[in-house]
Amino acid sequence: MRTTILSILALLLLASCDSLLSSDNQAKETNFESDAQTFYELTFKLPGEPDNQYIGLLIYTDDEHCKMRLVDNEMLEQNQCMMADYTCQVEEKEGADDIGVMYYIPDQEEMPMLMWVWNEGDLSDMNEAPYLGYDLDDPDSWIQTDRFVEISLADMDEDYIAQFYGKDEPEYQMMLQGIETVQNQYAGSTQEVSPTDGDVTLHLMVVANTEVSDIGPACEIDQRRIRSEFGGIAKALGMNLEETLVSGENYGVSNVVEALDELNPGTNDVVVFVYTGHGFRFSDQEDDYPCLDLASSAYDDVEDNYLPLIDIYDAIVEKDARLNLVLSDCCNSFIDIDQCMVRSNSLFSRSNTNFNLQKLSTLFLQTEGNIIATAASPGEVSWCGDNGGFFLLSFFESLRSQISALNQNEPSWDTVINNAIRSAARKTDNSASCKRQNGLKDIEVSKVAED
Repeated sequence: MRTTILSILALLLLASCDSLLSSDNQAKETNFESDAQTFYELTFKLPGEPDNQYIGLLIYTDDEHCKMRLVDNEMLEQNQCMMADYTCQVEEKEGADDIGVMYYIPDQEEMPMLMWVWNEGDLSDMNEAPYLGYDLDDPDSWIQTDRFVEISLADMDEDYIAQFYGKDEPEYQMMLQGIETVQNQYAGSTQEVSPTDGDVTLHLMVVANTEVSDIGPACEIDQRRIRSEFGGIAKALGMNLEETLVSGENYGVSNVVEALDELNPGTNDVVVFVYTGHGFRFSDQEDDYPCLDLASSAYDDVEDNYLPLIDIYDAIVEKDARLNLVLSDCCNSFIDIDQCMVRSNSLFSRSNTNFNLQKLSTLFLQTEGNIIATAASPGEVSWCGDNGGFFLLSFFESLRSQISALNQNEPSWDTVINNAIRSAARKTDNSASCKRQNGLKDIEVSKVAED
């Protein structure tokens, strides 16, 4: 199989290419890359070509899709580039090695698959160097990349972009505009958004069942991601941050009730409530949203230690903050259904350096109303993996896409939530171990009226 890889790439390098993209591909490229969240640069050399360096720009939007542009020494000299759209699959390898594989399949046969491999107990993200190959079942044919690093728009310039894009491509100008936006924000020269000067507070309440034996590690990852993401948002927008955590030894229904009672937002504040843990519903339950399992130990009766998500939502809305966001990543099935955790991982970045401050302000400072969303419909389970819950991961992917400096569209909470629900459903479709989950949401928001 190694011979096949070399032969196919060699044929590509010998083929002439008058332009980087056809007109049809240009339209598809614009739609995809305008939502790009994160860029990764990878390099590798093929056996027998010690002096020929391949450089790939991996354009990541979410765990279901990415795109890669690939050049080598000869292609750079001739202003040529190979490219492909990739879709994700996850496969669990059962056996003594307990190996899982996340692989991205290209839509062009000439381009290699990208593969990340992890073993039992490996909870790291996928920011390690991937393998390249054509045969998932033949590891001996895989090629190890030499370098795999995240690269920010702020670290790029026109010469870097010109390696992968033709100057006549719409994406070329779009990338340059995104670079300018991000670099201006880093330099503090943007005048698009005025700091709130501390007159707006983001009240973040995180309830996470981090100690439970089965899904505790996934909930712990969710909790860290929630705190990091919303904490970063508050800092970027100059908002105060008041954080309440109900997790670990403090996990329990009484502490959630107490935290809700003590919540006292101002009329211009933002309240974010996020739950990650077990959930269920009663057979005679009328509302569609789940009950949160708040039992602090396996010896507590769940039917005496729960809160309906809809009741939490109603209690928060009554506090009369400007914007309320209530999310839960949990099952919505009947009691005693087994929790659904699968082997999976993610390319989701630790940081978000490619956002547009104005778009972030549109969502959090210039919007008012109420949002509730959950991971699964009545009777369904919610899935999680080694990198946290599918729904919350999809939510943050969708949020980052909406506030990307490359996104040419006006951000909206409707799009954030709808895309998160669709993405979580696709994640379950992409794993052979999962049944599809279909989230629920109610969104009642509008732009803040100008004075």
